[in-house]
Amino acid sequence: MQTSQGTSCNLCAVIMDPCRNMALDLPETKFVYDNTAESAVSTPLTPTSSVTKISPNGVIELSELFYINNKQKSAIRVEVRLNAEGIFLRRETGEQDEISEQRIRMEDIIGSSCDTRIKKSHRFAGLTACRRIVEEPEAEKATQKDISAYLHIYAYIKNEKATMRRERTVRILRFRSFNTYEENMKVAERWHHAIRINKAAIKNQVGEKQLLIFLNPKSGSGKGREMFHKQVAPVLKEADVPYELHVTAHYNYAREFVRKQVDLLKYYSGIIVASGDGLFYEVLNGIMEREDWRAITRALPLGIIPCGSGNGLARSIAHLYKEPYEPKPILYATLTCIAGKLAKMDLVRIDTGKEGKACEMYSFLSVGWGLIADIDIESEHLRSLGSTRFTFWTIKRLVSLRTYSGKLSYIRADRKDGRKTFGTRVSTVSNEERRLPPEVQEFHDIPNPPEGAREDDYFPNGRSKETEEVFDDAISLDRMSFRSNADSWHSATSKRTAYFSITDQSIRSRRSVLSRLESINLEYESRRPPTTLPPLDQPVPTDNWHTEQGDYVMVHAAYTTHLSSDCFFAPESRLNDGIIYLVIIRAGVGRSQLAHFLLGMSSGTHLPKEPNKYIEIVPVRAFRIEPGSDKEGIMAVDGERVDYGPLQAEVMPGMINVMVPNGNPLD
Repeated sequence: MQTSQGTSCNLCAVIMDPCRNMALDLPETKFVYDNTAESAVSTPLTPTSSVTKISPNGVIELSELFYINNKQKSAIRVEVRLNAEGIFLRRETGEQDEISEQRIRMEDIIGSSCDTRIKKSHRFAGLTACRRIVEEPEAEKATQKDISAYLHIYAYIKNEKATMRRERTVRILRFRSFNTYEENMKVAERWHHAIRINKAAIKNQVGEKQLLIFLNPKSGSGKGREMFHKQVAPVLKEADVPYELHVTAHYNYAREFVRKQVDLLKYYSGIIVASGDGLFYEVLNGIMEREDWRAITRALPLGIIPCGSGNGLARSIAHLYKEPYEPKPILYATLTCIAGKLAKMDLVRIDTGKEGKACEMYSFLSVGWGLIADIDIESEHLRSLGSTRFTFWTIKRLVSLRTYSGKLSYIRADRKDGRKTFGTRVSTVSNEERRLPPEVQEFHDIPNPPEGAREDDYFPNGRSKETEEVFDDAISLDRMSFRSNADSWHSATSKRTAYFSITDQSIRSRRSVLSRLESINLEYESRRPPTTLPPLDQPVPTDNWHTEQGDYVMVHAAYTTHLSSDCFFAPESRLNDGIIYLVIIRAGVGRSQLAHFLLGMSSGTHLPKEPNKYIEIVPVRAFRIEPGSDKEGIMAVDGERVDYGPLQAEVMPGMINVMVPNGNPLD
């Protein structure tokens, strides 16, 4: 039990009324409460006014009494308590024993800082901080002799009463119970560290590693750098989050950096993209081009801050977690990236091939052929207009509507079972066993290879007679001693403990086995993700594939709810449901029907409620597009143009971890 003792009381300088929060887009209203010890204290504080308690799970609980003045300059006692749930302020007015309470949830607190004074207001509009209580020269001289220590607590509280938003709230505690500044600062630092420790209990801690942030200076109508320094950097500073900022110098800068950087896991705790969806696509494919892509995707989460014009992923995450997006999308996404919560997200593997030129890429957002891809790519030269460019080019394309001939094939997915079926294939980060599909687990379980498997599949480089004997011995020991416990931790069929059954072998034999296992694991880690699709130059099977041929206005596949901040394209999509939502618009659709479709995309009301021969949405696991050779067109993956020609895609459930807000996602 720790206590604080002193000759005068603690004071609480609260910026804003304790029962009132300040909206982000309104001018800051200051309610500064401060007073001297003599007029604030009605009864002397006891020597045990500060209480420290450490619970069995490591959470620290603190309690302290503070005093403020109301408008009548009478003392109001405020009890401030810190625990695992957050900070509680209990105010007793002394008038008819009135009591008011306010709770700031720990999930809403982003950080705190200690200072020798109340900080000046130097933030940008909407995130203003505190000014000095008094600006006169005499007061400035007085504050130089002040022995007080100040603790600034920063929180962003969700307000759902009117327009959903998060409101910046600052609480400042002034400590001056002791006779020296150093002793008062120790008490303030105790609260500061307690907040950090309690926050660590509810979030994934990243230790001392930095966040790697890529910023596209040309994003956001060319104001990407300005938006970052004004809206992102101050929040990261308040949250005390270390980061390394890289401003992209050219196209594919981030892709090359991520692909070539040797020690990503050693130096960084996550990667954040401060741009649009295009830069996220670069980073993602840079990771997937690495030999250690499996380790990176398991351990290094990705986040996005929407500084670009598309911003489909950021909008989808906010929607799925019932978080505000407007009017401050950059602020809200920054809060998401520092929340410390992760979620699995599907990727889609794309294969393209034109005239024998095969190409593999990975997508997180969409694949487009036809109308929407035309609008997205052809309006690139209007990027300076921001999202307005899409509206302008949509009108242009409606006036001169195009159609494309081709063949479309797909494997249907069951909407009801999609999330359950695909989601269970990939487990949480800490569950390595069930992360891998069954055939990959068999690859590791050397003593019992799959029936009919060839030896070359396991030992592509061959194996010596000595090694073969050692493995035969391991199999024999497993069958003799541990067969009844084949699925237990001690089983030789467990990839984590395949060494157990050969403990009594010679050192030379054991090293041979371990070396072989390490070689196999390394080979597996660097292997490309397996595919179940036939090569593009071969026809699709006829048993579970549906194939049609005709003329199309567009075929667009989506696997996030939003394609951009104002395009609610696939309302039923989830981050890790294992489903691609294939929207097909066939030739013959009326312009009025098409206009209704395009206008409804902003609200998610564009899809027909009843079956329609012109507009259809099909949940699929894989698809193939084979354009006709009559004319050229545009194909886009995540908003990036790719070679026009045959393309096939397959969903890969839960391949990466993304940063998401606190709270539960939509069902």
